[in-house]
Amino acid sequence: MLVWIKNSLAPQEIREPIMDPESTFQKEMVEYLESVHKGEFQGGDMESVAERLENAKIKNPFCVPATERLPQVPPTKCTHPSRSDCDSCTEYHKWRADYEDEIDEILYASNVHKLDNRGCTDPVTKVCKAHFPRETFTETAVDPESGALIMKKGEPWLNTFTPSTSYLLRCNHDVTSLLSGTAIKSVIAYVADYITKTPLKTHVMFQSIQKVLERNVELIGDDRSAKDKARSLVTKMVNALTAASEIGGPMAAIYLLKHPDHYTGHKFRTCF
Repeated sequence: MLVWIKNSLAPQEIREPIMDPESTFQKEMVEYLESVHKGEFQGGDMESVAERLENAKIKNPFCVPATERLPQVPPTKCTHPSRSDCDSCTEYHKWRADYEDEIDEILYASNVHKLDNRGCTDPVTKVCKAHFPRETFTETAVDPESGALIMKKGEPWLNTFTPSTSYLLRCNHDVTSLLSGTAIKSVIAYVADYITKTPLKTHVMFQSIQKVLERNVELIGDDRSAKDKARSLVTKMVNALTAASEIGGPMAAIYLLKHPDHYTGHKFRTCF
């Protein structure tokens, strides 16, 4: 999902005021980005979150995981300052506490990267292909030479995330702030390559075709016309390739619910 903020400044227009440490622009930009671009848990480090979740599981072993529950609609926040004798304030503060606890549970279950020798680890270098563990930073800083923002990040094994997105989607996601033309081009190229990649590896396709041919040797030598035999073999190959294909749960849900595969606020011209 790529979100483009309407009327946002160009990267160069952002770079100039953000390099001024005395400007209110830098302070407000950092505060905004830190609110939507986090790299640590809401209620402590990973060890304390894991301990809290384990204790909760012991107390209630039949509790449904947060990743399998629907988010709760927040109560209306009072317009007056928070008061202990106000039932609405009490209800809102309880929801807010549950909101942060659920986000930590979702993050621990879905956003924490775990090394997998069969997938993410390079067989030669033994280094994680996703570049974990990642470097941590105690606070957000501005590179004085390039003007790039080095975002605060507290957990080396955690994807950066947006709290509200985690709460609503309840799944793994990775949030990146695109504040340079190079970063924007790289992400657009990555997304385009990802959504247009071939669903099956070439060797898997050839293996499926080989199996079809091996199982239908007698078909090649029967009395039917070449056209009928070719049609039958191609049909079997297509069925075999379809059986070997996999699609994600969100894509399956889109097809079943007949939802569109994208949502936009603008109309775009087709580019060939």
